[in-house]
Amino acid sequence: MPANDHLKQLMVDNLKDCALVLLDTDGRVLSWNAGATNLLGYEEAQAVGRAYGSILPPESCDCDGAPLSLAIARKKGRHEEICQRTHRNGARRALREVVISLRDSRRNLVAFGLMMQSLEAALQSGPRAGRGSAIGESTSLPKVLVVDDDDQVRMTAEATLKDLDYEVLAVASGAEALDILRRDDSIDVLFTDVVMPGMDGGELAEQARLLRPDLRVLFTSGYFAHALIRRGNITPNTNLLVKPYRPRDLARKMKVILADDVPGDGDRPEAGHG
Repeated sequence: MPANDHLKQLMVDNLKDCALVLLDTDGRVLSWNAGATNLLGYEEAQAVGRAYGSILPPESCDCDGAPLSLAIARKKGRHEEICQRTHRNGARRALREVVISLRDSRRNLVAFGLMMQSLEAALQSGPRAGRGSAIGESTSLPKVLVVDDDDQVRMTAEATLKDLDYEVLAVASGAEALDILRRDDSIDVLFTDVVMPGMDGGELAEQARLLRPDLRVLFTSGYFAHALIRRGNITPNTNLLVKPYRPRDLARKMKVILADDVPGDGDRPEAGHG
């Protein structure tokens, strides 16, 4: 091994508080350093050759068990987030994870590079530039504004999001939500019911986007999408989560929405419908 390669390997092996992992294009582990062992509990021999998705919580994977973060990095080149990862002993840890797609000179995907830090270490490392990342301007938790006129549903959504390591504000009406958005520009996602008395979710989203064009929106409703589309409440490409939903379903939706650089028109329902 050339001297420089040996030194690089020594550096990787001695990063005990930072996981550096190499994955093949199918998401199987090619390399695993001591930092990965410290964070997730798997020894190198236990991890290499294993599908990375098999050691992730269900909400971090698609229906086929493939990590959502790899799909996003494949498309965008890089994906960064604060996320939950499962230690070998079953405990969940909040980590900062960065996934980078590695391509050859012909732009063919050849591997994924993955870096993980504990959330505590990431916070100590200081702020990072840019609101374009999936988690905002710094390593602070993404902030979600929950809007639902049903007290029980609203409290359940708030508790679920907090368990998923989001910072949450929750209100019962569109008017309250707009008041918060006027005063707080750190909201990353508006998570709102569609059918509400007074100002409905569609009208709220439209007015919220006038205040914050970069705001990501996730709608929720007890009605299925086709019924809401037929009634004119939402457009076909709207991000909608049907009630009742499982925590893993909400986690997946939030991950995909936060990964988008710019909210799409599909997030906008038509205004003025209940």
